[in-house]
Amino acid sequence: MSIEVKDVTFRYAPGTPLETTALEGISLSINKGEFVLISGAIGSGKSTLIRHLNGLLRPSSGQVTVDGIAAHGKKVKAKVGVLFQFPHQQLFGRTVFEDVAFGPGNFGLRNPELEKHVHDALEMLGLSQGICPISPFSLSGGQKRLVAIAGVLASRPDYIVLDEPLSGLDVGHKKSLLSALQLLSSKGTSVVVVSHQVSDLLSVAQRVFLLDRGSLVFSGTPAEYVRHSPPSMPEINFLMKELRSRGFDVRDDAFGIDDAFSEITRVLGLKGAVEE
Repeated sequence: MSIEVKDVTFRYAPGTPLETTALEGISLSINKGEFVLISGAIGSGKSTLIRHLNGLLRPSSGQVTVDGIAAHGKKVKAKVGVLFQFPHQQLFGRTVFEDVAFGPGNFGLRNPELEKHVHDALEMLGLSQGICPISPFSLSGGQKRLVAIAGVLASRPDYIVLDEPLSGLDVGHKKSLLSALQLLSSKGTSVVVVSHQVSDLLSVAQRVFLLDRGSLVFSGTPAEYVRHSPPSMPEINFLMKELRSRGFDVRDDAFGIDDAFSEITRVLGLKGAVEE
């Protein structure tokens, strides 16, 4: 089971003076249970790419398949759940419950299974069942994003694709979401997260794809990504590379502040003192 993107090129407004090539010769695969990060600067083609994964866009050339089925086929809609960058645009229900239940209900699920899917999705993201009767439009920006994500999770698709899901979330909600996505991945759901801010994601992703002006310029592990020194590399990794260049035997592929702090205290011989 996998999503296969084979030599995909996509052009907006083809054959007109406004023709723009958004993707050029992209080939990649996303395997069952894999946690993938797609990174790149704004305008690199990330959002255009994920719109191909469930058939919202069709390639100008090339092919996208999901478990061997053409991505624009009707069966793919239930397999690939997508949340785009602005979640308030995907909210429409009178209540949180109605909103989260729309997807699984549309695929034929009925109570009591439907109610369980909704409650399980909310609980997974650290949201109380008490918000079910509340209008989603009365929630904070971060809560709206989590409710929109819950709407994707409630359908229990084989592939979950989230565009900038951490934007607007506080530290606690970020941890809840990342933990939920890791759990889903460990149970066989493929997770694809799109973001140009990668500092919170490198420690949980298994593979990273980097886009630049519509081309795939890197594919590898998070550690290999950091060694690749992309422009979007977290500042903490620039610090670790600078320390290493100055003779400190620290790992330059440390992920996040806690990991870097452990490395620096280890090398400086301060680990015991810090713990005391």
